[in-house]
Amino acid sequence: MHPNHSERDGRFMKGRKPKDERLRLLSGNPGHRPVSDTGEPFTAGEIEKPSSLDTLASEEWDRLVERLAPILSPASGGMLLVAVSAFSQMTTADRIIQEKGLTYETTGEAGTVIRMRPEVRIRDTARTAYHRALAELGASPVAHSRVKKLPDGNQPDLPGIHRFFT
Repeated sequence: MHPNHSERDGRFMKGRKPKDERLRLLSGNPGHRPVSDTGEPFTAGEIEKPSSLDTLASEEWDRLVERLAPILSPASGGMLLVAVSAFSQMTTADRIIQEKGLTYETTGEAGTVIRMRPEVRIRDTARTAYHRALAELGASPVAHSRVKKLPDGNQPDLPGIHRFFT
C-alpha cells in the first residue's frame, strides 16, 4: 500500500490513515469532532507475552509494555509482537554488520565481486517494519506529541475516563 493511502471498508483512499478513536480521545480530541461510539470500548488489561520470544524481543516487549501502558489494550498484542520481532531481527542483523561490515567479496567467473551483505537488507526491512508497528501502537515520535499520558493514581476520577475501563 502506498504510504499516503489508507484503507477504509476495503477501499483504498488518499490521505492520512484515520487516527484510532482511543488515541484521539487521549490527545484531547483537538479537532473537536464528534466521537463515534461504534468502536469497541478500550479495555485495560495486561497483554500476555508469548513464551517463544528470543531475549532481544522479550526485553523490547517489556520496555514497550512499560512505556505504552496507558494506551495499550489486549487487542494490541499482535502489533506489539510484530514490533518486538522486527526489533530483534534489526538488532541481530546490525550486530553482524558491525562485526563483518556492509559488504563481502566473492570470486567467480567474472573475477572478484564486492557484494552487499544479506544482513543489510534484513536490517533495513526489519527497521521499516519496526517503525510502522511503533506508529500503529502510538509510539512513534510524532504520536508522542499527539498522545498525552493519563495522570497516575486518579484516572477513574477524570471526566469521561470511564469509557476506557468499561
